[in-house]
Amino acid sequence: MLVAAGLLPLALLGVWSVNAVYEQQQSDLRRGTLDLSRALSSAVNAEIDSSVAALETLSFHPALAAGNHEEFYAIVRNAVAARPYWVSVLLSDATGKVVFRSSRPFGAVDLNVYDPDSLKRVLAEKRPLLGAVREGGSGTAAIPVRVPVMVGGDVRYVLTAALKPDRIDDILARQNVPSGWAISVSDSSFQRMSRSHDRDQFVGQRLSTSFQQELNAVDTEGITVTANAAGVESIVGFTKLPRWGMSVIVGAPVSSLNQVVSTALFVYAATLALSLLVCLLVAKTIARRIVGGIATLQMHARDLGQGRAVKAQACGIAEFDQLSKSLETASMERLAVEGHRRVLVDNLDRSLRSIRAAMEQAREASAAKDHFLAVLGHELRNPLAPIVSTLDLMDIQGKDVYRRERTILRRQATHLHHLVDDLLDVSRIVQGKMTVEKQPVLLNAVVARAHEAIASTVPKREAPFSLVLPHDPVWVHGDEERLTQLVVNLLINAVRNSAETPISVSLSATASAAMITVTDAGVGMAPDTLTKIFTLFYQAPQSIARSAGGLGLGLSIARSIVHLHEGHISASSDGLGLGSKFRIDLPLLARHNVPPQPESTRHLYLNPYTTVQPHSEQAADRYTPPVTPARILVIDDNVDAATTIAEALTASGHEVRIRHTASECLSILPAYQPDVALLDIGLPDMDGLNLAQLIRASGQFPNLVLIAITGYGQKEDVERAMHAGFDQHMTKPVPIGELLARVDVLQQLRGRSEQAVPADDWLPPG
Repeated sequence: MLVAAGLLPLALLGVWSVNAVYEQQQSDLRRGTLDLSRALSSAVNAEIDSSVAALETLSFHPALAAGNHEEFYAIVRNAVAARPYWVSVLLSDATGKVVFRSSRPFGAVDLNVYDPDSLKRVLAEKRPLLGAVREGGSGTAAIPVRVPVMVGGDVRYVLTAALKPDRIDDILARQNVPSGWAISVSDSSFQRMSRSHDRDQFVGQRLSTSFQQELNAVDTEGITVTANAAGVESIVGFTKLPRWGMSVIVGAPVSSLNQVVSTALFVYAATLALSLLVCLLVAKTIARRIVGGIATLQMHARDLGQGRAVKAQACGIAEFDQLSKSLETASMERLAVEGHRRVLVDNLDRSLRSIRAAMEQAREASAAKDHFLAVLGHELRNPLAPIVSTLDLMDIQGKDVYRRERTILRRQATHLHHLVDDLLDVSRIVQGKMTVEKQPVLLNAVVARAHEAIASTVPKREAPFSLVLPHDPVWVHGDEERLTQLVVNLLINAVRNSAETPISVSLSATASAAMITVTDAGVGMAPDTLTKIFTLFYQAPQSIARSAGGLGLGLSIARSIVHLHEGHISASSDGLGLGSKFRIDLPLLARHNVPPQPESTRHLYLNPYTTVQPHSEQAADRYTPPVTPARILVIDDNVDAATTIAEALTASGHEVRIRHTASECLSILPAYQPDVALLDIGLPDMDGLNLAQLIRASGQFPNLVLIAITGYGQKEDVERAMHAGFDQHMTKPVPIGELLARVDVLQQLRGRSEQAVPADDWLPPG
């Protein structure tokens, strides 16, 4: 390392020197290509000027001025014969029409003009011009040199001499340039008209697009690095002849410069390597003894690190011998400490294993609890379905028998339905899966709808159950269904704890927030209850009779919904027996995001009013005969649920068949050809989703409407049903009125032309 450190400055100096030489060589090469292109451009320019001067001399001949074209034709032929680098001379009039060509007999017709664009430019610009290289009728490439013949300030004739590129080739051939250099001359259209070597291969080809851009970017001359026509990277110097539109291009291959630099680097590197080798041999001899001592110390350090005993060894170097003794002492101390540490680690491992086992048991118990809640909620919906359907069927039949008993059953079934929904929601909360789909929501309508829902299900109350709404609409950004559930949960809590005392729900707004307040004059809460009221499964102390009921989930779910809407919920009470007050604060929707409200609906849910317990309607009045009777197939392994739904559909005027398995469904479909099929998802022999996919994939029932009826009602459950091919998704227990309305709407839609129907059209009114 010392040798390398000593040679490093020398190496860096050498690299810098080689780089300086390279840059100097490159600068010389760039200057050489540019100087040569300048010199060649002067020679080429002189050659063109010579031809232009000769043509201008011919243009002053009296025979041309007198219009004696035949005499002038003879003079031109003599001039062409005297200039072997001229192919021919063309005379054209002011309209561009060819008068004669010296290479053809006088009076010959159908004489073509090669490169007519340059002829038009001469007539327009009234000055000598150089055209693009073109191949004439004889197969010889030539460069048209055009000179206008002016009379009285107007162009009367244009004299054109077809100049052989050989003349320019001779100029390039006379240049003594290094091997690998290439010289090209291009015309105004960037076409190569001459090249120092490989002429037959590249003359006539156009310059690359990138190099054309380089030429257009400068006025007269420039230097660049690019690939030449043969694909060799070169330093290119070029000079433009603006008057004639020509460019002289000189390219020197970069490889020649690299070869010089590579040779210099090789020689320098070889010299440096030889010097390094000699120095290393000397250094090795000096360091051998030190290295031996270091190796011994390395062995001692390795033994110490691996926990083995270290035995000091003398090597003759005092410093190393002293360090070896120190390592031996450290080894003895380390072994003693290691023994104590091993005992502590063993104890710690046993403790950690116990803790991990306990944590795993806790996780498994929590997962089992969450799974149990989800399954319990789903399974409770299955027996609820036939209960609710039976009550709906009794309402459809319109009999007054047991009306009071049916009202009690429906109220308790609704209560049980709320409990099931709360169980499913708490399962989502503990798993972190509860979500909201936000959109502009009119909070007036949400609060009024929640009040109406609770007022219609509770027993007849003598105490007021009031609703107070503001004059103006209150808009928030939220999930309408979840916000309705939020207010319903607070009202249910108020009803449970305020048997015959006033209950009030009100909505108000400030400049930035909406406030929903639910107040009751019921049992009230103690201070310690207020601190726990929103805790999951917590219930305030009550008598053994549990008159209030419930699972202690509603307020916890309400808090979760408020937090998902970035709001705040609070509870207050003056004490036991003095009632309770719950307040919700939600951020208002920005004014520019409030949707327009039709004038016809502005009066809805906006004026403040007080609603008392509404009167009950005849249940049978909610159901009307269908507009179009349909053939309906009901598939459900729950016999009671299938039977009650079928009887309700039959009583409404539909033709119904019942099956309990997927295989029975597939067997009856071809013969029965139903209009609507109600499929349970949890069938015993096949998942209802797979059954729907089979029906859709068969292609035999294109007009069949599929409705999924299931105990699973989360967003992902609905999405899976729609993906499987269902037209509708309904969650158990299914209200018969809603089912009849949906079937009726779907039957009406079948009468439309076969076109895409918006998703909202599949929903029944209201």
